Amino acid sequence: MMWQNYGLGGTVSKSTENTRLWQTEKGNVEIGKNTLAIQVILHDHVRGYIFHGHGRLLLDTIVETKEGAVGTPVEKEIDDPFIMLGNAERTGQNLNSASAEDLAEAGYPDSREFVAKGEELLNRFSKKGRIRYHGCSCDGDGLIFAFENEGGNLDLLLANDAEVVYKAMDTVFISNRAKTILKSCDFVCISNGKSVIVKR
Repeated sequence: MMWQNYGLGGTVSKSTENTRLWQTEKGNVEIGKNTLAIQVILHDHVRGYIFHGHGRLLLDTIVETKEGAVGTPVEKEIDDPFIMLGNAERTGQNLNSASAEDLAEAGYPDSREFVAKGEELLNRFSKKGRIRYHGCSCDGDGLIFAFENEGGNLDLLLANDAEVVYKAMDTVFISNRAKTILKSCDFVCISNGKSVIVKR
């Protein structure tokens, strides 16, 4: 998978309704109605989208241990552009063409400005290297999200079936059916039937 082969479509769309992009018992990512979207293309196939509007990320990063619950859930409002790779066909069913008024409301004088912002975000994402986590690629059943954070970097969420990986500025969370790992600035917690907490 060569990230430099990715490009953007030329047409800007918008969501026709509030849409859940990802949902499991561990959390969800959703976008609001009228969120702008542009296709991410690989070899003439739509592999995902770049969105800009109002969204929300919820993620249960609490680990249950014998000493009690460790960690706090992630709850973030998403008002900056972000990338989603995967699930493109189903997501596209909730999109229609965006108008000049839709673009202006989001702060873009025209579609070229939104395309340029999307290209800049995709380039930053590609510089992080090739991401391979089990089936989490836009060619498989998994999903990859990249969100801008306060530090000017990208937080990553990779999800495939019951497996979730979340990497943010101060948190790393990995969960599957067998094991859960939570790493923060203060501790590392590992749970796989038994639990170990190491303070840093």
